[in-house]
Order: sequence, then structure tokens, then C-alpha cells
Amino acid sequence: MDQTAERALVETFEEQLVKESNRALGVVGFWLALLGLTAGSLVGVLLLSGAARDLEVPCAFAFFAGGCSTALWQLGKRGLLRGWLRYAIFAGMVSLPTAFFLLTHLLLPAGAATFLTGPISFLYFHLIVMAGFTFDPRLTLVAGLLSGLGYLGCFLLARPALLTFAAPDPVMLQDLTSPAIWAVKAFMLAFFGLVVGALTMIAKRLVLRSLEELRQKDRLRRLFGQYVSEEVRERICQEKKELVGERREVVVLFSDLRGFTTFSEARQPEEVVRRLNAYFDAMVGCITSRGGVVDKFIGDAIMAVFGGLVPLACPARAALEAAQAMRARLAALNADAATRGEEPLENGIGLHLGPVVQGPIGSAERKEFTVIGDAVNTAARLEGLTKEHPQRILATAAVWAALPAGLQALGVPRGRARVKGKTAELEIYGFPDPAG
Repeated sequence: MDQTAERALVETFEEQLVKESNRALGVVGFWLALLGLTAGSLVGVLLLSGAARDLEVPCAFAFFAGGCSTALWQLGKRGLLRGWLRYAIFAGMVSLPTAFFLLTHLLLPAGAATFLTGPISFLYFHLIVMAGFTFDPRLTLVAGLLSGLGYLGCFLLARPALLTFAAPDPVMLQDLTSPAIWAVKAFMLAFFGLVVGALTMIAKRLVLRSLEELRQKDRLRRLFGQYVSEEVRERICQEKKELVGERREVVVLFSDLRGFTTFSEARQPEEVVRRLNAYFDAMVGCITSRGGVVDKFIGDAIMAVFGGLVPLACPARAALEAAQAMRARLAALNADAATRGEEPLENGIGLHLGPVVQGPIGSAERKEFTVIGDAVNTAARLEGLTKEHPQRILATAAVWAALPAGLQALGVPRGRARVKGKTAELEIYGFPDPAG
């Protein structure tokens, strides 16, 4: 991808990411606001009923946190969480637990130690995860550092009170009072911010990679949609590495119009193109509807492959049915042309089954996805023999042998024939048009 296109893609992606991030944070802010207000109300009920006491600070904090979350909800809803404001808002949000512990240190007898090991400390992790919804790894790293430093600082304030506690288990007491252990806890918070940031980076790269693949596929569809078959286009889009040739056993269909050069000489180019396009449209439909892939147009000739890119249960049958459908459609085209006083068209079709190499063929600058092999030449030469036989569909013995018994019965042995470029004679069979 060139740098200009890459820059445009990244800028568009970043803008959409900010919009979706605001939308997501707005939803999260709504539910956090609901949680804070509900928690504050429940604690208030406990205080009023006498079921609990001395919880005025947590009650006030729950309502305050709910109010902050409401502000986050509204900012996200309006798409304002961007730039420096986003950093300021999240710096305040991830500092809420720290502010709570500092408040308790000023107001309660045991200070910050009162609630330091309680549920409020888990808010740090929730808020770091929420910062991850910005898909800004720097912000999640800042959130982790603020959380870790704040938590460790509050422990240092609470440590004198924690040292007054007695516990029968020295390990438990160590967990409550050891600065080293609390430093590890703070480090885990900071590292959690790093992990969430790394995950957001991975997610962004995956989405960008998917967008780039979609952009490349769309570019290929636009560039080659009218020049290569859908099967070839999809194969090129799906490959993760350069395509290489592969051996396949296929049926090659080769069809050519009779006397089209003479037909073209006596008509205007516009009429020639119109008749040819109408003919190609009809013939291609017959081929693709039976699972065949049009390999190329060679002047007024059509080359198609059955059983290569598109797996088929019986390529020989599909190819023969396509050939018969082509003859039927040509008869319909000629009937329609006769109503306009136009001359009819005539074609011949050759079918051969054999091995080919399928893949990109050409120079380093320009390649064509096609099939190469003796089977292609044989089908083309066989089509030429239709000028000498009453049947306009000729197939080699290899195709005839691969047909179901019912279709084999339609084949009329035409003996052996030698075609141009081959030393060995071919055993050929003629097949009637659908109308007989």
C-alpha cells in the first residue's frame, strides 16, 4: 500500500475509532452512573435503617462517583471525549479510588487503612479496562501508572494503622504491612495498564489489517472485475502469498465462431461489437451456470475450464451440458436476429479432458491467470474439426469415458482423427444439439 493511501486509511480509521470509542464510553458511563447511584442509595438505606453505621463516607463517595460517571456518559454521548479532554477526564476517573482513600484518611480514626483492602480498590482495574475502550495505549499506560502510584501512596499513609493490627498468621500480617508486597500490588496495577494497552494495539492492528485486506479486495474487484472471472479474482484476493502454478485434471472447452472475419468485414464496428457482446453474454452464462470458469476470450473464441478453480463432481458432464446449452442459446439468438433481418451466427465446440498447469503465466511486469498444457491445444484443434463433421460438439474419448452412461449413449463415434500439432490420432465422439 502506498504511503498516501495508508495515511488516508489510518486517519479515517482513527476518526471512526474515536466516534465508536465515545459511543462505547457513553454506554459504559451510563451503567457506571447507575451502579454508583444504586450503591449510594443502598448504603443510605442501610444507614437509615440502622443495619450499618459509619458508612457515610462510602455513601457520599458512591453518589459522587455516580455523578462523575454521569458526566462521562454525557461527554461520550456528545462525542467530546477526544484529545486533551479525554486524558483529563480519565486521569480524574482512575484517581477516584485514591481520592476516596485520602478522604477516609482525613475523616476516619484508622485513616486510609479503613477501606484500603476492601471493594473500592477493585475499582482501579475496572477503570483501567474502561480506559482501554479509548484504544489509546498511552492513556491506558497512564491510567495504570496513576492507579499503581496512588494505591502505593495510600498504603504508605495507612501503614502506621495497619501495623497496629494483630493476626495469628504472620504471613497474613506480612501481606497487610510489608511495603515490598504492596509495591508488587502497585506494580501489578501499573502492569495491568500496560497489558490493556498492548491488547488495544493488537486490536487496532487486526482491524487495520482487515480494512487493508478489504480495501485491496475492493481495489481488485474494481480493477479486474470486468477482465477476469469472479473465481480468479477471489483466488487472487484470498492468497496470502504469490500464486504459483499447480497441476490439475480438467476439461477444457474451446468454442469459436464460424466465418466471423467475413461477417465483420461487411459491417460497421459498432454492429460487430454489439452482436459479439450479446453472443458472449449468452455463452458465458451457459458456462458459469454449470460451474465452468471462462479462462479467456481470443477474438471471437471462448476458452473455458471445468474442474480447475471450481471443484466439480463430474467436470466432463458439466462441460458437455454447458456445450449443449451454448448451442441452444445460439439457436435462440439466431431466431431473435432473424426478426431483425440479421444473419445467423454459427459456432463449433471442442471438449478435451487432460492435465494442465493452472496459475499465473507471463512476465515479471504482467501476468495472466490461465491454464497451460496439451489439453488446451487439443481442445482448440478439436473445435476446428467441427467444420468437417455434422455435429457441432466434438469430444475426445477421455471426455466420453468420464461421462455417465446416459450421456455416453448420446455420443456418436466419429472414428480417429489426427489434429494439427499432434502425432497421435485422437478418438473422437460427436454429440447432438439439445434439439437433435
